[in-house]
Amino acid sequence: MVILIFIFGYLLIALENFFSVNKVIPSILMAVICWSLIIFLNIPVYELDQHLILKKDPKYLLLFHLGKASEIVFFLIGAMSIIAVIEKYSGFEAIKDLFYTNNTKRKFLWIISTVSFLLSAIIDNLTATMVLISILKKTIHNYKDRLYYLGLVIISANAGGVWSPIGDITTTMLWISNKVTTIFLIKKIFIPSVLCMIISTLIASYMPVFNGYIQIKKNDLSKYCKNRGFFILKLGLSLMLLVPVLKTIIGIPPYMGMMFSLGIILIIVSKKYRSTSILDDAFKKIDISSILFFLGILLSVSSLESIGSLYSLSHWINKTVSTWKITTFLFGLISSIIDNVPLVAATITMFSYPLNHDLWHFIAYVSGTGGSIFLIGSAAGVSAMSMEKIDFFWYLKKISWIALIGYISGFIYLLIYPFFSL
Repeated sequence: MVILIFIFGYLLIALENFFSVNKVIPSILMAVICWSLIIFLNIPVYELDQHLILKKDPKYLLLFHLGKASEIVFFLIGAMSIIAVIEKYSGFEAIKDLFYTNNTKRKFLWIISTVSFLLSAIIDNLTATMVLISILKKTIHNYKDRLYYLGLVIISANAGGVWSPIGDITTTMLWISNKVTTIFLIKKIFIPSVLCMIISTLIASYMPVFNGYIQIKKNDLSKYCKNRGFFILKLGLSLMLLVPVLKTIIGIPPYMGMMFSLGIILIIVSKKYRSTSILDDAFKKIDISSILFFLGILLSVSSLESIGSLYSLSHWINKTVSTWKITTFLFGLISSIIDNVPLVAATITMFSYPLNHDLWHFIAYVSGTGGSIFLIGSAAGVSAMSMEKIDFFWYLKKISWIALIGYISGFIYLLIYPFFSL
């Protein structure tokens, strides 16, 4: 019964546009119903402890999994709040000068892709995409031309998010769950993600739409606002980069590091600019729907883990598929169709490979870059679709094949990487 509820809820999430139901609703209901059935029907639940399967009280396990899910939730709240502060003080608006050019459209494409790639590694791929959409609206006034740029923004932002522990929610989940460490993640995933971005941009740069010249004016912000914006931007990004440093050196959990960074930026802003409402303003900008969606998904997946379904599924996959590398490649293709958050959440509980095993690095790469193949496969794509009314089939025809080539390019490097490290 629990499995059927999960499958039904998952289908509603994957086909939210078809059913016109916000994915938050089935996510939350699915979590509540699954755990209610476990408790009401007294279904046996288990916890994997030091490779031993121990029977546990369902209410205890629910509280335990709620604690694990809350680590990600509070990490996201802290990150979203810092980004809201940067946005309030025109931090992202100030970087518009980076796009000032009187050069070719092709050169501007490379600038856009590179900024998307680097920015998403710090502020996550979803936020980076939204920032670039806002900038492109003010720089590329031709709607049809702008769509092509946005297609490459989605690919580059998703590629940039996979090599950073704070660049993509799925990578953050792997990091918080102690599946990967910052140094090994960057070491293994940075080059394939760069290949994905570069090859995709290189192919796109030869499309006819990027022929010709473009002229973009400098920012019209006042000198004071521009200087303030740059200061807040540098401060916010530096504090977010401090989070993995604190985890590596001190060992504090990422959500505590993010909350520490949030506290620091709030103190500096409130004192320097005498703003007493900065905290309220920041919290108003938090995307509560995304927070609730992640909470619902994580608790739903944990219900399947607790009744042993994911444990059984992992054994079936290991027996059926010859190697986990094929499994991860297929997962990447699946993530282009359905949301990659529940996919990665299930993977974390399905497999018990040790910290920094290559499987986790493969999962980090495929779940992020694979989501670029279809417009609905990533949060970046969905946000771009809603903000700019991008047609699904237009993206499928014009951009998907480019994203697929980029995805495969990086994956091939992951396959041959061991030969380089000998």
